[in-house]
This record gives sequence, structure tokens and C-alpha cells, in this order.
Amino acid sequence: MSAPADRTTGLPFLQGQWRRLSTADCAQRYPVEITFVLATYRGARGPDQGMIWWDAGTYRLADDRTLVLSTATDELVEYPVQLTSQRFTFTDPEGCEVTYERTSPPTSPAGPVPEGGD
Repeated sequence: MSAPADRTTGLPFLQGQWRRLSTADCAQRYPVEITFVLATYRGARGPDQGMIWWDAGTYRLADDRTLVLSTATDELVEYPVQLTSQRFTFTDPEGCEVTYERTSPPTSPAGPVPEGGD
């Protein structure tokens, strides 16, 4: 039996650093900055920010519209996501829409990834 096809092939990489653009109250539970490396991530709080829902853990793109990420409670949560090379927007289970913008070039294990169109 052959291995299943990788449904994320050709998607823009999440790997790299991102800064949250959303300022709505509901977005405050998410990190001001987040870094994705291979299959793990680490969130960074802002100076006046309390507990963040995405602190550190694992993630994967299940397909071109679904981000699966482990939260502060270690629960794996699926988020609908729209991903381009420079921005990603997700909607949490409570309906809060949050947008991040890339602050560093995307990377892969082999080095920097050429930037593609959005």
C-alpha cells in the first residue's frame, strides 16, 4: 500500500515569524508574535497581555483550508485558515477572526523559500 499524498504540497509555508494585525478584544487571547518552525510553534505575549491560547506546541496544515494546532491546554484544535505567502487569517471556535502578517522570510529545512504570489 502506498503512502497517502501530502495534501499540503504547494501551499505557502507557515514556517517563519508572524505578527498579529488583529486588535479586536477576542484576538487578545492569541500571541502578539508567533514563530513556526517545522512542526512546532512558539507564541510571544505582548507587554500587557495575559495568558495566551497559543503558547507553544505543535501544528500542521491538514489541507489548504485547515490548520490543526495544539493549544495552551494541549488540546488539538482545527481552525479554518486562509493562507498566503505574507498573511494568514483563521477563525477560532468562538467565531473570532484573527490575521497575522509575516515578519521574516519563509524557510524550509533546506533554507529560505522563494516568495510566491498571494
